[in-house]
Amino acid sequence: MSALAAFRISVLALLSDASNAIFSNNDVDQALRWALSEFSARRPFIRTYQFSVIATTGFHNLPSDFITRHITKVDLYDEDPDDIVELTFYAYQRDEQWIVETRSEVSAGKVLQISYSAIHIIDNLDSSAGTTLAAADEPIIHVGAAGRAAQMRALDRIETINMNPDVVQKYRLLAADYLSSFASFLTIEPGVRICLPDFPNVDQF
Repeated sequence: MSALAAFRISVLALLSDASNAIFSNNDVDQALRWALSEFSARRPFIRTYQFSVIATTGFHNLPSDFITRHITKVDLYDEDPDDIVELTFYAYQRDEQWIVETRSEVSAGKVLQISYSAIHIIDNLDSSAGTTLAAADEPIIHVGAAGRAAQMRALDRIETINMNPDVVQKYRLLAADYLSSFASFLTIEPGVRICLPDFPNVDQF
């Protein structure tokens, strides 16, 4: 799976700016963050967290530094995989802290294995170690990030004096094309084979 440098090269290629003459690495990185967030909302990276139950109860206050968009599953953990039991639960936030309610009380000393959604990461982006995206999904992120970068450029150029008026419109059209394709990709169920279009190179603006 690719690291940040490879993602930058691919996004800049879609923008016909291999030399960073128009888009800085900071621009590309910000666009990648947006694309990862949008992708993760549909296809999150699932992590697990083990929570030790201190007192017998059905209400479990998770640590304040536990951060997620969604808790997807709660299991009563056991070293023997065959003895792990999935629990019925209700999870919500109160005062920025996650609380998990289980239908039945869990005894002190037991461990809850909590599955939760996280945003995908790219190796070296924001000091992340490793890339969690499947190799087949990387081109989707390239397209989304290129669309976002073009959109950002169009907004930035709107009030520039003495600029060719066609430039902003070209960036808008490019952004619309890429972002439309990105949105379409996100509606496809994971595991379904997709064919990415051959996006034409755009003229330098």
